[in-house]
This record gives sequence, C-alpha cells and structure tokens, in this order.
Amino acid sequence: LCFIAEGYTTQEMEKFRADALRFTEYLFTMAPYNRHKEDFNIWLVESISEESGTDIPHEDVWKKTVANSNFYTFRSDRYLTAQNQKTICQIATAAPYDALYVIVNNEKYGGGGIYNFYGLSTSNCKWAEEVFVHEFGHSFAGLADEYFGKPVAYDDTFYNLEKEPWEPNITTLVDFESKWKDLLPEGTQIPTPLNDETKDKIGVFEGGGYVDKGIYRPVDHCKMRDYVDYCPACSRAILQVIDHLSDK
Repeated sequence: LCFIAEGYTTQEMEKFRADALRFTEYLFTMAPYNRHKEDFNIWLVESISEESGTDIPHEDVWKKTVANSNFYTFRSDRYLTAQNQKTICQIATAAPYDALYVIVNNEKYGGGGIYNFYGLSTSNCKWAEEVFVHEFGHSFAGLADEYFGKPVAYDDTFYNLEKEPWEPNITTLVDFESKWKDLLPEGTQIPTPLNDETKDKIGVFEGGGYVDKGIYRPVDHCKMRDYVDYCPACSRAILQVIDHLSDK
C-alpha cells in the first residue's frame, strides 16, 4: 500500500508522514484488515506541491499541486479526484505498490475511490479516517456504495437494473448466486424486509448503489453506507484481494 502526498509543501512533509501513520494505524483497527497487518507493506511517496491544499472549483479556490486534485467532480461538492491517472502513476514510480492512496492536505469533507486505480481523501476533516477506509474499500476491493437517497447520490440511470452489477456487495437479483447468497442463513427471505428482527442480520435489503428501488445491499448499515464495520460480503471481498496479493 503506497500513500502519495498531495497538496503538501516541502515544509509540510512531516505532517504528511504523521497523516499517513494515522491512516495506517486506523486501517488496522478495522476488520478484516486488523487480522492481516502482517500481509501489508506501507510505503510513502513524499511528492511535493508548490501550494498547500487542493482545488475547490465551486468556491473559486485553485492550488498548484503535484497531482492536480480537485473537488466538484461530476458537480458533486464532496467528490474529490485527481483526474489524470497517468500523473498519479508517474508519482508512484518512486515506490513499489499494489494499491495507491492519495492523501490530500485539506480539511474539507470528501474523497473518491476508483477500483484498481487509486483512492484519495482529505487529511484534516473530522471524519478523515472513516472516509479513508470507505474510499479504500472502493479502490482496493471494488466495493460499491451502499447508500441511497442522498443529495450526493447519482440518478436512477447509474446502474442497469436488468444486469447484475459487477461489484460484490450490491445486487439486482439478476444473478444473485454470484454474490452473497451463500452467506445467508437458511430460510432468509429474498428480498429481506427491514424490521426489528432483521435490521442487524445479513439479508437482501432494498436500496443501494445510489437508488431506492431495484438494487439490494447485504445489511442495513455497512462501512460502504455509514461509519460502521464492513458487512460480511464486503469483508469477504477484501479478504479475497488480500489473499491474492499476498500469494495465499
């Protein structure tokens, strides 16, 4: 796992090292990563920016930074990206890596994660560690967002409801056999009604992938929806990537 500095000046590299350490320590408090700390090597690339921070276009804030990151991707004020993947890879040539994560030196809430490319989020917001683990779920294990009905969600056309999504933690039930059906207790109702009896159990709950209807998630609340633990489906997907990259 390689952390890249974005929006850190030469004078702020000590802060970058502290931020990366804080993120790393938090990652290994979370299941299932906490059982696999020995499978990870952590590298830091101290990539220097001319100015501190990141672009916030809708606030007319512009910074000269090494990865040229910016908020307001797809006109979402929380969606933070560095849109030139080639730039990220060029920076990362300074270290070996299987997974890349960009730490952006800013206090604004937000982040982004693209599977098999990189994840990134800010270092200084109140929920920085939580956002990091969420976005790392996207970039490291290809996990989908399980939230829905939020202002930051996309419209109903993001997923084709006649196809099975590729992400392991959401389903349209077109090919549920390929998802977490084997993790369900015998007799679980599909779809699963959300009530006092089922709210803390694994099931097939409607709502996920940004939409209220037609897409289903494994549990009511998960790291990919809220700031709680990963659900069993997400945890299994993470473990599969860890095992693959560590030759287990």
